[in-house]
Amino acid sequence: MTKIFHFLFYTLLLSSATVLSQSVIYVSPKGNDKANGKKNAPLQTIQCAIDKSHKSNGNVIIELFGGNYAIDKTIVIQKNNLIIRPFENQKVSISGDVTIPLSKMGKIKDKKVLDRIDKDFQQKIVAIDFQSLGIKIDGLHSVGFGRPSDIGWSELVVNGEPLQLSRWPNNSMEPIGKILVSGNEKDKKEGNLPIFQFKTDRPKRWKNANEIWLSGYFAHGYADDMIKVKEMNLEDNTFHMNDFTTYEFMTGAAFRQWFAFNLLEEIDLEGEYSIDEKEQKMYFLPKGKISELKLLRMKEPLMAIENCENVSIQNITFENSRGIGIYIENAKGSLIDGCTIRNMGSVGICMGKGNLPEIKSDDHSMEGGGEQASRIIGSMMGVMYKNTVLDRQAGTNNGVKNCQVYNTGGGGIILSGGNRLTLESGNSFVENCKIYNYNRIEKSYRPGVWIDGVGNKISGCDIFNAPSMAILFHGNEHIIEYCKITNVCTEVDDQGAIYYGRDPSERGNIIRYNYFKELSPKHRVTATYHDDMACGSEVYGNIYFNAGSLPVLIGGGKDHHYYNNIFINSPTAIHIDNRGENWAKAMFDKDAIIDQRLKAVNYKEAPYATKYPLLVNYWEEGATKPMRNVIDGNLFVNIGNVLDGKSSWGEFYNNWMTNGDAGFVDKNDPLKGFKENAEVFQKIEGFPKLPFNKMGSTLK
Repeated sequence: MTKIFHFLFYTLLLSSATVLSQSVIYVSPKGNDKANGKKNAPLQTIQCAIDKSHKSNGNVIIELFGGNYAIDKTIVIQKNNLIIRPFENQKVSISGDVTIPLSKMGKIKDKKVLDRIDKDFQQKIVAIDFQSLGIKIDGLHSVGFGRPSDIGWSELVVNGEPLQLSRWPNNSMEPIGKILVSGNEKDKKEGNLPIFQFKTDRPKRWKNANEIWLSGYFAHGYADDMIKVKEMNLEDNTFHMNDFTTYEFMTGAAFRQWFAFNLLEEIDLEGEYSIDEKEQKMYFLPKGKISELKLLRMKEPLMAIENCENVSIQNITFENSRGIGIYIENAKGSLIDGCTIRNMGSVGICMGKGNLPEIKSDDHSMEGGGEQASRIIGSMMGVMYKNTVLDRQAGTNNGVKNCQVYNTGGGGIILSGGNRLTLESGNSFVENCKIYNYNRIEKSYRPGVWIDGVGNKISGCDIFNAPSMAILFHGNEHIIEYCKITNVCTEVDDQGAIYYGRDPSERGNIIRYNYFKELSPKHRVTATYHDDMACGSEVYGNIYFNAGSLPVLIGGGKDHHYYNNIFINSPTAIHIDNRGENWAKAMFDKDAIIDQRLKAVNYKEAPYATKYPLLVNYWEEGATKPMRNVIDGNLFVNIGNVLDGKSSWGEFYNNWMTNGDAGFVDKNDPLKGFKENAEVFQKIEGFPKLPFNKMGSTLK
């Protein structure tokens, strides 16, 4: 007992000594950077405190007194062993905005402007003249599939919520009419910009608009785009576009539609606004009483953690900026814990370098992009499509935990780490986070969480309310677990809530114990999508509840193992096809995309040949044929057809299909689990008790 007592005593003593030896620097919005940084003489800026911390070789804690720290330059951290947190849990925010005095809102007096507005709203819409404030605002720029990811344009945040650009129709889209010039490859070479007809009289209201922008899905349902109108002709009802789209304009599918936005004429809902860049004005329709008005101004990341170890950012709100919230590069053991990242024009958190855009207006290809660069995203996604073993230099063991990320312009979190050539794990993670409303500006291929590299993990997250994907990943040995994914892919066709593909070497990925709920059946939406010959995943213990028209899609791949999953209420549960033997056959040509990606990882040599022995004979055994896709021990409840495809493309056994009571405690809420005597345990041999209570975030 005495030895135990002495051990505990000395442990506590050493712990106390460690705490006492730590340097503590205090910062307050009311402080002074010429002060000493003590509690009674705090500094004013966080950057000054970080610079001061470099004088200490030990651990440093920066304590922030409550309030808002508005900045116009990135806070740069390159110091090891640093903690930044609020003092005594006070509310702290870091923002890239500028406050607009409420007195600067005014009624519209110009008759020419008033004549453009519906009479019901002429006296309700207010204007802000930024030229009189000495502030320059930026208008819209093209965003969409295949284009570089950019900062957002100038936006207004009212009472903490971003305004929404006006649009028509408000909650739907218009079909593309007759196409006069499609903007196909021939047109691009000849410089013939797209022209198409509209089928509505509504554009007559826009004849005096300074500019018109159209957005929508012009060719494929997974590829949104946004293009300015060069000319509108009301005699033949045509839009003459100012730019090419990635593919071309098409008709013949329900999702090939457009809507117009950023029109003063179409501000008819509370919270809508429009930007008049030419006149340097904004117009908006207020929603209730306005207590605070902010303009998103800063373009660079709010914070950058670079070339350092063991940095912890705790319980701080990062908000109201046109660019990235927090950027991490070449870091080890950095942790973003308990933070809120909101109202960003770009992604909330980005690990790893991006790429400088090098895409011309007539060449919006996914392969576009230039050299790597820090603190941007740019053409990173397109570059990684071409260079599948790219090391984005994020670092290792970095994490995002207990955070909320929402109201972002183009995606939630970019998670990176590990080496695809050596299969060395990055061990970085996103854990117990809520990520939602994350595609305000950029939609396609801007997921709630993007993963690349090797050996990274998403665990216990809620991801919801987005027009496109929840999770998109590249690489090997990633784990996606215990997530609740609901109401995503709300606009798109041919996309998945969890999506990856077109590289047979991306193996060893695990998708387990996730809950997919309320995915739109309007178009072809999938919960777990293994696209274009993706191979070698393990998918188990997931619940697919009203999870789209095709909860699972295996597009020509091999070696997937689906077991102990629950499928409820879908017309079809699993789709398997042999696209490699028909429309996708060209992908298997010598030096084509499949060949390129296998050669890129030296698939016949270690570590790939050792780790994935089935990959070694990929070509010899018949590359184009789907095989060894095992579907066993799964429950299918109220499913029209278990399989869309040939049964020979999969191995099905020990599954149970029923339209009756499988034994749920509550059939309308599968997360409440099964009764002890549920029939599923008798019908499916070895069916486990799934960890229903661990699915989803614990954040309130």
